Parts: sequence; C-alpha cells; structure tokens
Amino acid sequence: MKKHINTLLTITSIFLMVAAMSSCGNRQAKEAEELQTESKEQTFEQITNYPIPTSFEVIQMINKAGASFIIGICNPVDNVGKYITEKAKAVNLGIYGADLAYSTTYQMKQETMNYLKVSKQLVDELNISSGFNRQLAENVEKNLDNKDSLIVIITNSYYDTYKTLVENNKESLSLLVVAGSWIEGVYITSQIALTSRDNTEFIKILANQKAPLSKLMELMAPRANVPEVKELMDMLTPINNIYNQVQGETLTNEQFQKIMEEITKVRNALV
Repeated sequence: MKKHINTLLTITSIFLMVAAMSSCGNRQAKEAEELQTESKEQTFEQITNYPIPTSFEVIQMINKAGASFIIGICNPVDNVGKYITEKAKAVNLGIYGADLAYSTTYQMKQETMNYLKVSKQLVDELNISSGFNRQLAENVEKNLDNKDSLIVIITNSYYDTYKTLVENNKESLSLLVVAGSWIEGVYITSQIALTSRDNTEFIKILANQKAPLSKLMELMAPRANVPEVKELMDMLTPINNIYNQVQGETLTNEQFQKIMEEITKVRNALV
C-alpha cells in the first residue's frame, strides 16, 4: 500500500516540490517563493521521475504547437449539478481540472473563474479540505493577467486536493481524479487534431499518451476490486488496446480515428 501511495503521489504532481518545501524551515520557504516564476515541470523533474503528464503539461504542449482556443470544447460548468455519486464527482473534478488548465493556459479569464468555481464545489462536496478557498479565489482574481503566477497558484491548490485524498486513505478517488484529467486532456487534444489543417504536432502529442495510459492502468489494477475503479478500467481498456499497437511518436490515420472515437465515447459518458 505504501508503495502504491508513493507512486500515486508521483502521478498527481507537478506540485510535489511545493509540499516538500513547505515542510522545511525558513530557508526552504524563501526558496519556494523564489520558485514562483520557475516551471513546475522543471522543478519536479529535478527530484523524481514523472510517469504521467499533468493536464497543464498536455495543454501547454498544445499551446506551444500553435493551437487556438476552441470555445465550447470543455465540459459545461452547468453540468456540475448532475454529479451525485463520489465517482462522478471525483472523475469530473479531474475533467474540470483539465478544463481549468486549458482556460488558464490560454488566459480565458471568465472561463478560468467558472472552472475554478465548479472545481471548488466538487472539492467541497467530496469533503476534501484543500487549497480551494476564498483566499485562492482572491489570488486568482489578482493574477488573471499573469499566466505563470496563475498556473502556480492553481496547481498548488490541486496538489493539496490530491495529497489530501491520498493521506485520508482515498486512493481510489485520487485515481479517478487523475483518470478524469487524463481523459479530458486527450479528448481536447484529439478534437484540436481533428479540426487542424496541419495536425502533425497534435498527433505526436496523442501518440505520446501511450506510456501515461499504460502507467495509469497499471496503478489502477491493484484496486480493480473497487467497483468504480473497475468500471473506469473497463471503459479505458479499448483505448489501451489501440495504444498497444502504436509505435513511436506517430499514429496511423486508422489509429487516430479509433482513439478519437473511443476517447469521445468515454468522455461523453462521464460528463
């Protein structure tokens, strides 16, 4: 169990460095402040291997590849009231987290506030004591024009959420959040690839999701006795089977079409 928890913390975090620093003395706290403008991905890579890209990393790859923001591609915030079960709330917390990453990276101010609001609602309903509070909202509003600071603020808050789930023996819920975030990131990427005149870079991003999905399935396997985890594993298995045929950093047209169709089916079933 301890090994599983440590691995899970690895998956859910570009945020781990922040927690490590906060547990140290004044010198480390000062260093943490100095790292506010540094890439969290680079910071994390200095201390551990990172098996699955966070939604922020995937979205930043899309942004760097030159994709425009697509209005209406994300899970509508009005859907938040539909999520009754813990599974639905946890999965869609991950989905909304990816949507929040998408809107933040593209500096869509209203969308950022909207997705922050519904994320906080789900965190509250899951009884997670985390960084989603009034102070967070105030900090976000103050930094809406500073993308780098905004990403740091929000990712730190999501780290607190994941960390709280794991420390309170809710590893299954944590896995559902991670899976939801991965699913939405791949869904957004596939939709952009579908509508792009030159989708070479986006196809590459999709192809590179083979290893993260394999690792996610590996981490879920020991908890397959949990019905909610098993159900999600069954939904992801067809996608994993397609990825098992992928070689290198490219997809055949048939593979792309199948991945797009399956991820859309899974994502729409969850939202």
